[in-house]
Amino acid sequence: MTVETFIQNKLSKLKEPEPMQIVSSKDLEDAIFAKIMSKKFRKTKADDEAKRLTRTAIKYAVENKRPVKLGSLFGGNKLWRLDEAPEVDWAELFNLIYSARWMKSIASVYEYGAEFEYYSQDVSIQRLNNVSRSETDQYSKTFRQLLDWLDQYLPDRIAISYRRHAEEYDDISKYDTEIAEAKEELLAKNDGKLPKLNEAQKRATELNVRLKPGQAEDPQWQQKVELEHRAIFSTKTLLPYLNDETIIPTCPGLYQGLIVTGSTKYSIAKFWAGAGALEEKDMNFKDLVLTPKQLESHKFEWKDVDISIPGKNFGKIRVLKK
Repeated sequence: MTVETFIQNKLSKLKEPEPMQIVSSKDLEDAIFAKIMSKKFRKTKADDEAKRLTRTAIKYAVENKRPVKLGSLFGGNKLWRLDEAPEVDWAELFNLIYSARWMKSIASVYEYGAEFEYYSQDVSIQRLNNVSRSETDQYSKTFRQLLDWLDQYLPDRIAISYRRHAEEYDDISKYDTEIAEAKEELLAKNDGKLPKLNEAQKRATELNVRLKPGQAEDPQWQQKVELEHRAIFSTKTLLPYLNDETIIPTCPGLYQGLIVTGSTKYSIAKFWAGAGALEEKDMNFKDLVLTPKQLESHKFEWKDVDISIPGKNFGKIRVLKK
């Protein structure tokens, strides 16, 4: 099988309608819950808070005859260390297909279907990781282009949408005021002390932050970045989204209170912080998302692809060597 055939087969299969399963009204919410918690898409056991939020959102959707809505709050840029930056690549496409398949499964027991919403934290990433507005603009532009392209393969009663934190503001400078206030509140709660970081948190900070001149000379630069990272979730404009219990929260990474999905069936790496690739398996392929470290440790070859996806990153794909 060629890489093009593999990708086209995934898209064609996605487009096929899912047969509706007959579920009684008294069992409907449980049936939807079971589809959402399916081990086909969930990577770890859901905690009690994730289960509660899922039940609450399902109940709202069913009572109001609306699609069940799931959401993912994510970084909002392609990691600047990757050659693919600042645009989307195969990692985003594979994750979109993965999310759409999940929504198809939910829609197979629920007549009003399902929606998956990506919420980009672009404005906070600009400050946090020293990424330019032009880069986050280009990422959002290409993400939306990819969504428009993928729409031809989405079956009925399935929707995928995209929002930007930056677009919540009529004056983007208001974010600076919000993040400053949130950091002050966190410091006050911690007796003025910066957060303590373990080694894993330090490595993540070093991976994501594009250091400004002189930033690394501050011995507390990592802790200051972590303070801002935590403060993001207390900014006034983001709180309404975070507190919206009509949306079931998900994430590829390991976070409490969220359904942990991974980015593909085979990868838990965050799609915006990795690059898409394929690995041969039994005359077929596995779709992967590889971190910069994984890219360095694997050998691969590039294979040409031509399926008319817009953007600079879809003319070829990495295939891992055995």
